[in-house]
Amino acid sequence: MYQDGENSEIMTSEWRAYEISKVIRVKAIDHKTIEVANFAPIALEDVTITATIEGYQTPIKLFEISRIRAHAVQTINYPFIEGTTQYLTVNHKEIDLTEYKESGIAPENITFDYTGETDIIQQLKKLSSLKWVIKYHDFDPNNDTGNNWAEDISAKDIRRFSGLMINLGIVFASDTFKNEFMKETIIGNDGITVLTTNEKEAAYNAIINKTRYNCGKVVNVSGLGGGATLGFAEHILRDYIKKETGFITAHEIGHTIGYNHSSNMTYPHEIDGSNTGISPVTTRVMNNFFEAGLFPVTPDSYYLPSDFE
Repeated sequence: MYQDGENSEIMTSEWRAYEISKVIRVKAIDHKTIEVANFAPIALEDVTITATIEGYQTPIKLFEISRIRAHAVQTINYPFIEGTTQYLTVNHKEIDLTEYKESGIAPENITFDYTGETDIIQQLKKLSSLKWVIKYHDFDPNNDTGNNWAEDISAKDIRRFSGLMINLGIVFASDTFKNEFMKETIIGNDGITVLTTNEKEAAYNAIINKTRYNCGKVVNVSGLGGGATLGFAEHILRDYIKKETGFITAHEIGHTIGYNHSSNMTYPHEIDGSNTGISPVTTRVMNNFFEAGLFPVTPDSYYLPSDFE
């Protein structure tokens, strides 16, 4: 996926939308066939695909992937169609799936997830608290040079954006960010009122529970955000992998959950000589994560270093 030359309509199609909590996405195509896709721009090893089948309370360990390449996608048959029908649940109990060997499983009766013990998988599983569905989007299909959207979103843009959203998600899903945010003085949309603890928690939960981000590339400005729309410029897509980009990224996230420029959920407010708001918090946390090596997508793990040259 997202290789240079791939059709833009495919790259921005609804079929390519994915949950940030499941960057290894498994989808049932029909009763006997599934698609396995890695939406992370990094190769992943020792991945276990789990499945929850209607009528069974506990997920089963469906199959193991020794290595899946970055942005790889493959269509396969369910392993029990031609192979073993004996499986273990995640609680290590045996289950026999012989009843599905001939008929397969109706797509609406099965859901999937992934797990694993490697450090990188454990990092990615920290995204599980986020409800974000990510879709890459061409906001300028008519190539109008008079607006702030790039004329075309390229495969390179999407590859880099995929890593940005993972690293950004790691920040917002972290206890560190939540604790720092809850201690921060946050000003509402009137530019005066200080949010209460409950109101700050509601703002935090709005970020975590945001259900949709249509992601595109902007020009002339550093970012655009509002509702499900989220756009970043070339310098953000280029720089996030090496240094913090919290001022812009958090600013636009603030817009997507309903805050305007009077609130420090977008631009910082100076209080007692210090900048306050979501952007300063995000900047601090990003810097700490860079120092501690807590981001999954790095110059060493990203699969096409030339994307950042």
